[in-house]
Amino acid sequence: MTTSSEHADLSDHAAPAGMSLQTDEAKAAVEEIKAENVALLKADRAAEAEAEAVVEEAKQLAEVAEEVIEELKETGSGAGPA
Repeated sequence: MTTSSEHADLSDHAAPAGMSLQTDEAKAAVEEIKAENVALLKADRAAEAEAEAVVEEAKQLAEVAEEVIEELKETGSGAGPA
């Protein structure tokens, strides 16, 4: 029966010659994934900043619309029947 420490010892040995290519490919894949993650994080931050700007603009437009509605109400009620 093998123990978990024996399994760890087996994994510490150098990889067979055929495994080095697979290891290099795995390392390259990991690096590519890391680079993609960085790019996705940058895109996420940019999208979040843009969304915040859109929300702020929407708030400003809502305020202006509310002011216009109030002015129309005041103008309409002060004009009286024609």
